[in-house]
Amino acid sequence: MAFLDRSTPPAPYPVTDITLTAPRRHVLPNGIPLFVIDNPSLDLIHLTVEVGAGALHETPKHVLSFAYLLLKESSPKHSATEMDGLLDFYGATCSVSVTLESIKIKITFPKKNVADILPSIFEFLSTPHYREENLALYKSRRVKDLEYNSQKTNVRCSQLAKNALFGNKMAAGQFSTRENLMAVTIPQMEQSHRETFCAENIRMFATGNFDTELENCISQLFEQIPHGKRAAEIRDLALFEGVSSPVFEQMPDSVQSSIMICRTGPGYCDEQRRPLTILSTLTGGYFSSRLMQRLREKDGFTYGVYSDLTYFGNQSLFSISSDVNVQHTQAAIDACFEELDRLCREPIPDEEVEMVKHYIEGSLLRRVENSVSYLKQYDDWQSYGLDEREFQSMLQQVNDITAEELMDLAKIFFEHNKFTQIIVGNIL
Repeated sequence: MAFLDRSTPPAPYPVTDITLTAPRRHVLPNGIPLFVIDNPSLDLIHLTVEVGAGALHETPKHVLSFAYLLLKESSPKHSATEMDGLLDFYGATCSVSVTLESIKIKITFPKKNVADILPSIFEFLSTPHYREENLALYKSRRVKDLEYNSQKTNVRCSQLAKNALFGNKMAAGQFSTRENLMAVTIPQMEQSHRETFCAENIRMFATGNFDTELENCISQLFEQIPHGKRAAEIRDLALFEGVSSPVFEQMPDSVQSSIMICRTGPGYCDEQRRPLTILSTLTGGYFSSRLMQRLREKDGFTYGVYSDLTYFGNQSLFSISSDVNVQHTQAAIDACFEELDRLCREPIPDEEVEMVKHYIEGSLLRRVENSVSYLKQYDDWQSYGLDEREFQSMLQQVNDITAEELMDLAKIFFEHNKFTQIIVGNIL
């Protein structure tokens, strides 16, 4: 009996010349664009309503997120329990996520049930009736989460990074407290929803087995969204103002320290973004990255270390983060900087560059492998004024970039004095 040899990986094949089909674009009478990716085999319709306002637009803190995260409990005709039952009965879901720059409302429903459930969903999206009992319950949960998370070094590290990045003048940089959680009121939420849920602020993305009847049903509902004022663009933030490095918070009883090394970077539409994405991936963006091989495989400081780029406005945040044993806190930070230095000083082996290229190519393909994942990716592109052509542009960059170009970029971007260190835990 022959056995499959799993010790030798299959030969990789280059990914080239993949052209994506552009979604259909339909503009509702009130000006809201609806992008549709047709998929005749998908009767579970996926609809995303994106509101162009997020945590960076919020003031006071928590008001905007409360207004949207409590939508499902705020149907004008149904209690929270009744709405949950209605969604379950018709096989529908509705979830809300709040990012720095936008709010994404993701709705799924069987095509055959569109006329039965979508009007009820649209009611609480467009005309929510916030109830004091639901707000009180939600506040109670958030306060308990705050108390629990205050003991977690990685959560606190993320909070300190946002505070260092945006400062106390912006709600996104302010710390969550029991006081500002409890201070949110229904009139504030109503005003925040009214100001942001308007036609000028909304884009819609959908995929599934679309026909004229389904498209008309969606259009007839969402064309009722009133006009309003577009949220202000977030640009040129004064980041890391007055922050000395490192930022350290002691947790004497902690058995681990959470560390983050971060700096600002170019925006999503900057020419440097694509090569920097490749460099970030090689540095700490996948399991075979430099940092993972050093801190996990060689030194045994951690189970995982990651680098990432977070985009907002015309800027980004490059960060390296990890949870390490307290006795290795400083050694882990030193190791991170040593690996950044090596990328600046030592030529990157061609085989390492080829490996990261294959990984990124696979990641790009997974993001467009079906209509649902393509919908999410296209939504992300549209957030920065890009379209399906970005896929080929990124693919071309991956294929063309050389080890020398990555090293030159590292010399520019990995200067030590550009980084802020955030440490929560203990340094023994």
